[in-house]
Amino acid sequence: MKQWIVSISVGSFSAILMGLYFYLIEQFTGKQLYTLLMNIDFLVTFERDTIWIAAFEFFLHTLVAIVLVRIYLWIINLKGITSKDKRMEWATILAFTAFLTYFPLTTIAKTETPAIIDLAAIFDWFLGHVIFFFVLYYGVEKLLMKNERTIRR
Repeated sequence: MKQWIVSISVGSFSAILMGLYFYLIEQFTGKQLYTLLMNIDFLVTFERDTIWIAAFEFFLHTLVAIVLVRIYLWIINLKGITSKDKRMEWATILAFTAFLTYFPLTTIAKTETPAIIDLAAIFDWFLGHVIFFFVLYYGVEKLLMKNERTIRR
């Protein structure tokens, strides 16, 4: 149960920060990274743009972040990883894998998104996933350390 609480907390916080970062990039530069992050038009096409569709898209984005945190915790437990360096490596692998979604998502998007070779957009997408890495690694570390102190008492 504690792992689900950690997953929901860290995943939700990282989703909000990434969403905010990409939203600000889109507002200030016109690069449609928030649109790319929220884009599910390759799965289903909606007739009109409403607040409910936007909320649903953000919910899906948050759900993916929660699942990634849960996978991270599962890997740590499955492999019995106690080294901070190894946990950091796994957080890096997951964040980098999430970064790589830029290429297939850009390719299959039906709405306008940045070009697949837009280096500025790729760099901003990378920075957004660096945010995810930091929240994933340090958020879990803080919550795990808190739990370890509680267990020792």
